[in-house]
Amino acid sequence: MEKEIILLLQKKDFLGLEKFIDFLGTDIVKCIRAILNHPEEITFRKETENEVFYRIWQKISSYDTDKSSLKTWSLTITRNICLDKKRSIIREQNIIPMAQLPEHASEDKYFEKENFLDLLNYLTEEDQLIFLKYYYYQDAPSDIAKELKMDVSQVYNHLSRGRKKIKQQFDLNV
Repeated sequence: MEKEIILLLQKKDFLGLEKFIDFLGTDIVKCIRAILNHPEEITFRKETENEVFYRIWQKISSYDTDKSSLKTWSLTITRNICLDKKRSIIREQNIIPMAQLPEHASEDKYFEKENFLDLLNYLTEEDQLIFLKYYYYQDAPSDIAKELKMDVSQVYNHLSRGRKKIKQQFDLNV
């Protein structure tokens, strides 16, 4: 079934898109809902969903069956688009992060919204998502862990490593 869908999509046959949506649409929607899960983001879900399907339609020629499954490839595209959308929503709505990082109270003036988001670019996408959930939306680590299907200790590890990376970048730029 997956090979048939890929061939149809590569031929730009809309039947392939319909089959793709039947095959992976639920997983893609779940991923979108998991990342765009705050009240101010709900209205952007449908737009993001359309963007994901359009991007997959455009990029199917670059898909390599040897590197990953169609599901993994599609959900990676979905996650990246959702994280971009989340960052743009934060910028547009001027959502301000917590005033300071717990371990560096004296550096709070450096973590204004734009600078904070710029510093997040030095983190992995997973770390970015955890940082946004923890510092912007002030989600509890236990909630983040449950949502991302990981242990609470892993969330704390991601936050700790991320703070170290950001601090290194900050020290290099000062």
